[in-house]
Amino acid sequence: MAATKAKAKKTTQKRKAQTKKTTVKKKAANTSAKTKTVAKKTAKKKVAKKVAKKRVVKKKTATKAAPKRTVKKARSKKSQTEHVRLAPVSSIAEEMMMQELAGEDEAMKREAKREARQNEIALRLSVSCNRYDDLPNLELAADICFNDDTAAIGALVDILESRDDVHGPDAGKVLAEVGTREPHLIEDEMERLVRLINEGAEEMLPSIMCALSPVGHRVVDDLWEHRDLFWQFLATAHEEADAAQAAAVRLLAAMCAAGPDYARTLAGGLVDLLGKCLPRDVALFAEAVLPALGSSHSHRAKPVLDRRMKELRPAEVARLRRAVRQAQTGQRYSAAA
Repeated sequence: MAATKAKAKKTTQKRKAQTKKTTVKKKAANTSAKTKTVAKKTAKKKVAKKVAKKRVVKKKTATKAAPKRTVKKARSKKSQTEHVRLAPVSSIAEEMMMQELAGEDEAMKREAKREARQNEIALRLSVSCNRYDDLPNLELAADICFNDDTAAIGALVDILESRDDVHGPDAGKVLAEVGTREPHLIEDEMERLVRLINEGAEEMLPSIMCALSPVGHRVVDDLWEHRDLFWQFLATAHEEADAAQAAAVRLLAAMCAAGPDYARTLAGGLVDLLGKCLPRDVALFAEAVLPALGSSHSHRAKPVLDRRMKELRPAEVARLRRAVRQAQTGQRYSAAA
């Protein structure tokens, strides 16, 4: 019995020792796990702190880099402007010279084209065709009217501006024919023609008057100051009336028909012209003068025409009577009279 009790004590002691060992092991395991978790947490906290620090540093560097970039851009712009300022003067002068040369080349091309067109038109005039009639001039005027060729009209005015006394008379006749048929085609060139009178182009005055005669009523104010020049031209012409004299009469008549103030100044001179001109010119001048006088001044021309009627041939008498009837009906001056 004692042996059995001793064995039981030993077994219990062994069991107690084993339980103690297991508890100790468990406690050691628990403490190690706790230390591991604490270490992990602390490691995570350290990593989070490092990440936060990195973000803060990045933000600071970005804010510092932004003004640096702007400074770099400003410096680059300054360098560009300084480069432009410091560019050699020779290169700028070369560019300016190239631009001027290009403009001169274009101007020379336009001038050459203009001269070629002027020569082309001049070759179609009667004088260039060795003709003494106006058929080539009439054909040229018809082509201009049919095609609305304003460039050709400009070329004809260029001939007058060049003081070409060979082609100038025919150029004035063509412009007069175009103005009679299609007055709107020469509206853009009227200022140039009036300017030629202002410049004192006396040698081209007959041709200029021919060109303006169909549209004189549109530039009355510009022509008014030149009325004495037209009177002087008529006074110095002693031969039978030509196209230039007829044009001067038509211009004076156009001014007379422009209004009562103009008529009071010009009507007496026009009536005297009917009484002093050659018999062959009476009907020609009366066609322009009588409609311009109107009902207020036509009675002044009646005794003069009755006296001149005896000097005229039958065809001229018929032409004069037609002009008188036109004035009696109250028709105003027309460029196609």
